[in-house]
Amino acid sequence: MTIFGEAAVTAFVAKHADARAFLTRFLAIAGAAEWRNFPELKQSLPSADLGRRTRKLIIDVCHNKYRLIAEVDFEAQELNIEQVLTHQEYNREKL
Repeated sequence: MTIFGEAAVTAFVAKHADARAFLTRFLAIAGAAEWRNFPELKQSLPSADLGRRTRKLIIDVCHNKYRLIAEVDFEAQELNIEQVLTHQEYNREKL
């Protein structure tokens, strides 16, 4: 996968250092992945879900303390990280 939006991760980690290890590992896994569909992604990242309304990728970070929101294009092999949020900032209704 080609990853876009790593700056969102960098900015988030600057404020929430406890997320660094998880997000660094996530970027390594995603960057090396060649997922063809969501079930394959889910095998690598069990905490991943798809938003009901938007079909955006939602990944629980640090045991549900934070959320990473991204769009994934399996055909183009691209992952666009939109934002990383605290649990309080995350609004499930919008996704």
